[in-house]
Amino acid sequence: MNKRARNRLIGISVIVVFAVAAILVGAGPDGAYSRTVSEVAGKTEFSGDRVRVTGTVIEGSWNRRTDPMIFDIRNEGATDGPQIRVEYVGNVPATFGDGVVAIITGTLDDGSTKITSDTMVTQCPSRYESIEGAISVDDLLASTGGGYRMVTGFVVAGSIKPVTEEFRFKVQNTNSGGSQVPIIYQGALPSGMDSGSQVVFGGEMDENGAFVAVTVSLSEAEQQ
Repeated sequence: MNKRARNRLIGISVIVVFAVAAILVGAGPDGAYSRTVSEVAGKTEFSGDRVRVTGTVIEGSWNRRTDPMIFDIRNEGATDGPQIRVEYVGNVPATFGDGVVAIITGTLDDGSTKITSDTMVTQCPSRYESIEGAISVDDLLASTGGGYRMVTGFVVAGSIKPVTEEFRFKVQNTNSGGSQVPIIYQGALPSGMDSGSQVVFGGEMDENGAFVAVTVSLSEAEQQ
């Protein structure tokens, strides 16, 4: 084999290796190809395919009491545009909620308008907020008035639950204990939130003694 032919063979081999690598990366370890919502929504040529779709959970599109869990997603970061309905059977991640980025692996059907899935991973941004102006759990429980409050407290060990549960987590007055309040929250929990984390949350108490939160962030102290 002359030098020119050998170089040509080497070049072809390199191209083949990169092509195969690209296919394997695109397919992922479970054989599902990564797609965006807009790439597959309503595209009948993908019906029956196993895919991995990344999208943002649309606020109010799910009900924690349904089994299997059903919700809608659209392109990550988008406020409108194509949607796909997800029918999910499996353990719901504790960080699932409105606005969370969900990576769904499953099979497309119904003309690629629905994906049936048994695998879901969620991605949550880190959110930090100052405790300045926030009241303690003890002060919250001692107050007599209603209305919106900013509160800070510490996550009770082992209390963080999936969004399918009535109470998402509990907070206590100090890291070592004290008064506790159950928190109702349907949004995405901040990345890094765990037992003992100091959190800052906004909302109001309900008539049953639970706090209905509309925002939950980690205290800036958690950045240390």
